[in-house]
Amino acid sequence: MKRPFLFFALAALSAGTFFGCHRKCNDPQPGCVGGTIVAFTCMDGPLINVDARNRIGAPGVLITGQQVGNNVIAVVNRDGLGRLDSVGQRVYFTYVNDPSQQWNGLCCLAADGTRQPVPHLVLSNISTTGCQEPLAD
Repeated sequence: MKRPFLFFALAALSAGTFFGCHRKCNDPQPGCVGGTIVAFTCMDGPLINVDARNRIGAPGVLITGQQVGNNVIAVVNRDGLGRLDSVGQRVYFTYVNDPSQQWNGLCCLAADGTRQPVPHLVLSNISTTGCQEPLAD
């Protein structure tokens, strides 16, 4: 007797998942990551503390000892940020880990980076409003 109930419960849960977001959902779409710009360094470039639900970063501690987050990434394509260049600013993006595009920071004379390595990622679709796509009517 429990099987028909279980079937209907799972069907209702699935329907709620598919039909629960009538307009744009507030959460970023899958593949979209959100975070906050926490610092700019010479060696590592812009640092973003990524939201905890996306475990793609590492603890970020600047050379000065200042902790800037627990899930920090470094932005390889620093020119791609455009006008998104303020500490404390929320950003949303997609990313790839492409070692061929990673900058090694050798031109920095001072050790101005993080104490331990953080992932260096190439960002795209950078925005302050999320990576949401409109749903078809």
